[in-house]
Amino acid sequence: MTHKWACLLGQPLVHSLSPTLHNAAFAALGIDAHYEARPTAPADLASAVAALRASDCFGANVTAPHKRAVIDHLDDVSGKAVALGAVNTIVNEGGRLVGSNTDAAGLERWMREAQIDPAGQPVLVLGAGGAARAAVWALADLGASSVVVLNRTVEHAEDLVTSLRQRFPDVYLLWGKLDEATEPPRAPWRVVVNATSLGHEGSAPAVHPGCYSRDSVAIELAYNPPETLFMAAAKQAGARAENGTGMLLHQAALAFECWTGQAPPMAVYEAAAKQRVTP
Repeated sequence: MTHKWACLLGQPLVHSLSPTLHNAAFAALGIDAHYEARPTAPADLASAVAALRASDCFGANVTAPHKRAVIDHLDDVSGKAVALGAVNTIVNEGGRLVGSNTDAAGLERWMREAQIDPAGQPVLVLGAGGAARAAVWALADLGASSVVVLNRTVEHAEDLVTSLRQRFPDVYLLWGKLDEATEPPRAPWRVVVNATSLGHEGSAPAVHPGCYSRDSVAIELAYNPPETLFMAAAKQAGARAENGTGMLLHQAALAFECWTGQAPPMAVYEAAAKQRVTP
């Protein structure tokens, strides 16, 4: 059999866990393949994508800043990826490149596994970028009664909500400014998701303690450090707090399944991630 490969396209990639995860899974399943990070500048995106058409290539993952731009270089894109405005997985189907998005489904899978159920409950999402869009999709798909999106640039929050309203007509979608999270809410939120970049930057959005109860779950989509300031504040207010490792592993697993037709052993992913993430 021919040795196969897959890769990650984006820039920068130095902190990515994807090579560690996928290479561990290839080894565990005895698949003759490797996964590598390919730092890709915007000017080089077209040629990097073209290389994925090679017969020995499974496909690729795509990360910032190319998740939206890569769509123009593909032969087909799933409806979900179009609605989310982002592709994070490319599959080489006999030289034909098909894009999809596993972020929202990965978050949903992990939330079910972690027994976080927003069905019939109000939830809050902080941020309005690609990660926030995936979070809103996942929460709405899991049956949240309402999803409020708050962002520093309120126009971006409005755009996110407007673009997804038709997909989820039974979910009450609202937007506002990020500083509204500092105000006392009428009632605690069932789930509060930090999808801003502040967790990666060692900071945190300010959230009023009244946003939380003992039944609340705060989800930080950043996964390194394992506990952020956002998570610590939520715990202090009495809530359960989780980081983004679960979403990362499950979106990666879905991509792996797309390429190989096999589910990766999640225990292998978890062990590989634990070795890489700073305690």
